[in-house]
Amino acid sequence: MTDVLPVICQAVATVLEVPADSVVPAQHFADDLAADSLALVEIVEIVEEVLSNARPGFVIDDVDVDGFVTVQLLLDYCQARLQ
Repeated sequence: MTDVLPVICQAVATVLEVPADSVVPAQHFADDLAADSLALVEIVEIVEEVLSNARPGFVIDDVDVDGFVTVQLLLDYCQARLQ
């Protein structure tokens, strides 16, 4: 199974220009990482692209994006979809 957390951390680092090793699951995208809704969409798109390469057909539904308040919520969602 693909290790999802590093994928998310790298996506956050790319979009928000923060060190990937500073991103932790408990962080809130808006409050802790200062990610607006557009940044969150970009992060999700990167994660979806990387994970779909590892598992063809993997998608993150657009309607679910607003529910990703924390890194952990995105991580849990992706892990559940990969099972």
